[in-house]
Amino acid sequence: MSRASVEDPLALAEAAFDRVQADAAGAADDARRALRLARSRRLPEAQVAALHALAFAQDELGDPRGLRTARAAVKIAERHRLTDRAALARRRVAAVLEARGDTRGALRELDLASASMDAHELARTEVFRISAHHVAGLSLRFEATERALATLRRADDRIWEARLLNNRGLSLALRGDTARAESDLARARDLYLGLGAREAAFATELNLIRTTLARGELPLALTRLDAVAPEHVAPSNVGDLEMLRAEVLAAARVMDEALQALERSQVVWRRRRADHPDDALEAIRLTLLAGDPIRALALARRTAARFRARGAEVHHARAVGLGLAAACAAGAVRRTAIDAGRQAAAGLATAGWRDEALRVRLTVARAAAQLGISEIATHELRACAALRRRGTVGDRIEYRHVEALIALAAGDGARAQRSARGGLRLLDEYRAALGAADLRATASSLGVELARLGLRIALGDTGTPERVLGWSERLRASALRLEPVTPPRLPALRDAQTALRQVTVEVRAAEHAGRPARALVARQAALEATIRDLARHAPGGRADGSDEAPTRRALTDALGDQALLELVELDSELTALVLAGGRLERHPLGAAEPVHGEHEWLRFALARIARLGRGAPQASALREGARRSARTLDELLIAPLASRLEDRELVLAPTGALHALPWALLPSLRGRPLTITPSAAIWLMRQALPHRRRRVVLAAGPHLRHARAELNAVAELYPGAITLQGRAADVGSVLRAIDGASIAHLACHGRMRSDSPLFSSLEFADGPLNVYELQHLRRSPELVVLSSCDLATSATHPGDELLGFVSALLGMGTRTVIASTVAVPDAAAKRLMRSLHEQLVAGRPPARALADAQRLVARGESALTGFVCLGSG
Repeated sequence: MSRASVEDPLALAEAAFDRVQADAAGAADDARRALRLARSRRLPEAQVAALHALAFAQDELGDPRGLRTARAAVKIAERHRLTDRAALARRRVAAVLEARGDTRGALRELDLASASMDAHELARTEVFRISAHHVAGLSLRFEATERALATLRRADDRIWEARLLNNRGLSLALRGDTARAESDLARARDLYLGLGAREAAFATELNLIRTTLARGELPLALTRLDAVAPEHVAPSNVGDLEMLRAEVLAAARVMDEALQALERSQVVWRRRRADHPDDALEAIRLTLLAGDPIRALALARRTAARFRARGAEVHHARAVGLGLAAACAAGAVRRTAIDAGRQAAAGLATAGWRDEALRVRLTVARAAAQLGISEIATHELRACAALRRRGTVGDRIEYRHVEALIALAAGDGARAQRSARGGLRLLDEYRAALGAADLRATASSLGVELARLGLRIALGDTGTPERVLGWSERLRASALRLEPVTPPRLPALRDAQTALRQVTVEVRAAEHAGRPARALVARQAALEATIRDLARHAPGGRADGSDEAPTRRALTDALGDQALLELVELDSELTALVLAGGRLERHPLGAAEPVHGEHEWLRFALARIARLGRGAPQASALREGARRSARTLDELLIAPLASRLEDRELVLAPTGALHALPWALLPSLRGRPLTITPSAAIWLMRQALPHRRRRVVLAAGPHLRHARAELNAVAELYPGAITLQGRAADVGSVLRAIDGASIAHLACHGRMRSDSPLFSSLEFADGPLNVYELQHLRRSPELVVLSSCDLATSATHPGDELLGFVSALLGMGTRTVIASTVAVPDAAAKRLMRSLHEQLVAGRPPARALADAQRLVARGESALTGFVCLGSG
């Protein structure tokens, strides 16, 4: 730009306007300078142009003064009869009003502005009209947009062409037309990039990600989302970015992270005093997915009333549909809600929201089925049959669920079970396509209701034990049956792991010294987020049929003289399935609440005992309390089955929180060989794994007084064992050593992260070894002995999906893991570990070896009976 043009306030203002989407902050500075020059020279047209550019820049920067600035531009233009300038400023007012949720005001301003515009500016105005129509829930005027595009292309007006394509693409995507949406959005992004408008290009990329998600391609959506560099996102788009993150994470059923992202988006909208309809609707959906249907229902009713008052009929209909889904989940459906849902679906269909209309009809079908109105349920289900073919995996599974409910209401339990099995097969295929352990585990929540429905039917009076076992197994730790997960081998992931290990060591050192560690903790959290995000980019595979429930005959052959005990919880009632001597029986155990209450008290008591030490005055009372709880749990869970279990070695598949129960503490199980498994299917799969040629690895971490002595004692039993201690026991060396080992004995501090289970870790010389690094092993060790605290526990997700250090090892192919569910004193662990390995060397299988070692060494010491054998035994 020449110096003369810089001194011309009108030219400077127009240049500032053109610069906004490439550099909003710089454009705002130039607009203010142009405004000062225009005022000092009393040039009204230049003042209007400068105010218009400043309002645009303020809006992009999230500055709430943008509306007042735009209105000032309109006022000055009208006072000086600058008709064209007034129309352009009104268009800016409309854009700000639309962003704040005032669509009626926005459309009124657009109509006033259009009255005095030429064909070119009318084409540009279509950009704003598309957006306002979307927010108002009005139909997309596709023919009008095509005419506007032709006008803009004739004028080679590429920036406005890009804006129109972006807005139209987003509108098409939200209406289910993803093919045309992607074409528009990709073209818009490329135009923006060619013009140097990087912030606008990244905003368009967000819309492309939303389209990818609408197609059901979750891993690709996650990858593209994480590729968006936040520094290139304009402040006005930060709320959109966080809301999109919430949508993607909700689709992955990672609800804690999704709700956090939603809250961040709402903070941005509140700061900008905006009321975005998609944000409000997403809040309802996420609240429902997070398991709070009562709150979601109340929120949906308030939101629907607000939209109706504004005349936003489509968004009102969307809120009604979500409210009906919440009512279904809460068991609070009324006939009037069904009628309202049908009206909402019809309104959405008329407005062109095709897929949304079908989803509401599916919800109506479910609600009608719940109320026993079979005619409406059947009619609505047929009307949304397209979702069964081309809906998202959630749509297709829900379709099968409603199909099953209708069949069940008609008294056809067999057809209901077929529909449920069909839905779970869809889930198996979807879960296998995910390449991250946490996504596979959380995906199971999509099928929990279907599995419970099938189980409820099987538990009926006519259900055989075989059917109950089949449904119990169908959605029990299914993610662990798939091919092992391997995080992508990316340099960025490797560097983040190294940095995380270093900063974790620094955090602990600062905390130990009493120094502030806030900045280090923030850095630690950021690195964990990077690792978690990158790991989720791993591609998945295909379902291989390993989801099939094991047969009674196959289990009987593998068990031999052992007994299988599988616990099932449904509708707060516990049922035991016992397979022994070839006979499978089911036994009702009563209410689950007393069991869970005693279990919580037992774990609390054991944790307190570990912290207090043997000499503490409260320790004796706590130990007696723990013994009482163990006896009560034994009476509730094992005593009713004593005649069937006899004194057999036991394979036990717990459920829910009972995976963390120290089972060897129960009097009936003390000294008995016992194998804990996530499911009968996983136990059977581990039985089939081949044994390895013996290669033993012993490694000790820092800050354990008896670790070196423990390793030396165990090493005496294994001549030629690889032993890593002190500085030699760093994470890299340990990983290389245990890769493919037959036995890996790891004596170190362990940490179970219930907030983020895949960051559960073992402490070595240079810092923690977490699950993400462990997953890079080519061959997991055959037997892993973890002489550490608490690592036998795992976070439990719907469908008895387990996430943690031990469950990761089992999912990677380790046959057996011996670990503790409670805190363990170093000296006591040393005695137990020596005895355990003596039994192993003598040829006893791991479960028998552990039971014998506990009988010989523990002598009632609760911490040592906290060790359990997991996997194949």
